[in-house]
Parts: sequence; structure tokens; C-alpha cells
Amino acid sequence: MSKNLPYWFIREEDKLIQCSKSDFDRAIQEGKSIKYRTYINKRVEYIAEVLEESRMALLNNPHIPTKFRQVLTNPVKVVQVQIIDVNDPEFWNKESRHPKYQTELKEK
Repeated sequence: MSKNLPYWFIREEDKLIQCSKSDFDRAIQEGKSIKYRTYINKRVEYIAEVLEESRMALLNNPHIPTKFRQVLTNPVKVVQVQIIDVNDPEFWNKESRHPKYQTELKEK
């Protein structure tokens, strides 16, 4: 990721309103459209925009199950969506430290 500070926005029609992280989380819970800045490159930013459009399309469907709607309005789950660039060595170094990849050598 970029070393720049993150920027959070709430979409109001065609406008982007910069906001704090807490306002950003509240907007997700209320089902408003959001935008996060400071992506690694334009391709990743485009993918994030498409994901947000699909999230909003699903939220506008009144027939989606309640549990699914709760996931789409949970800030932790929405923000944790990762767009992985396979050529990003920093990601793979961090990911390799994840406990699911660690094996314990047992001596017999």
C-alpha cells in the first residue's frame, strides 16, 4: 500500500465528501456508498470501485437475506476486502507470517 495517509469519502449523488474514519464506518452501516483512497495503483482502485458498485446494487435489492445484508453493512467485513496484486512482495512477506502457513516441527 501507499505510504500516504488514507482518505475516506462518502458519496452523495455525484459528490465525494471527505470524512473521518468513524463517519466512514457509520456510512457503511447505514448502507451509503463509500470510497477509499490511497490504493497501490489505478488498476486496484478500479477493481475497488467495481466492488463498491456491486455492493450498492445488492443493498438496493429488497429481497436479499438479512444475514447477507448484515455482512454488506459491517464496516470490518467491507474494509477487509483485499485486492491482492500478485507481484507485491510486501503482501507475500506479510501473508507468509500468517498462522495458517506456520507449521510446527515436532520431533519424535
